[in-house]
Amino acid sequence: MPESGEKQETAYTQERINWCSRPLVDEFPGSILFIVIFLAVCVGAGVGFGGVEYGVLAGAMLLLGLGRYILATCFSMDDGGVTVRFFGQSRKMDWTDVRSVSVGSRGVFLSPFDGPSRLDSFRGVLLRFANNNSDEVVKFVRDKVPNA
Repeated sequence: MPESGEKQETAYTQERINWCSRPLVDEFPGSILFIVIFLAVCVGAGVGFGGVEYGVLAGAMLLLGLGRYILATCFSMDDGGVTVRFFGQSRKMDWTDVRSVSVGSRGVFLSPFDGPSRLDSFRGVLLRFANNNSDEVVKFVRDKVPNA
């Protein structure tokens, strides 16, 4: 325990980081346009095809396709790897499986391939930032993946 006035060293001793990303809420002022377009498509489908059920069907299809933007995705990083939970499904990627790391403005992408691949979107994991935790997430990943 550090004495008063002594600053504690931050040489990453944290064993686990947990957070949830809710893009619709986290990017709220910009999300208003998304909500307006979503509703316009639903109303347009209902009016264009002449039935409310078509508007509801369009809304359901949009929800399925854009679920990661609308619903929460929860992340957990520990010494073993990364676990991503979304809509009742869980996916784990071990640190030993990570071959390349890309840091972007909205998250960190972990790939099992040495370079860019067409399979990245199927096999890789995007750790989407939330609540200004970008520095913490990037530091944790760089500590766990030596070639990052």
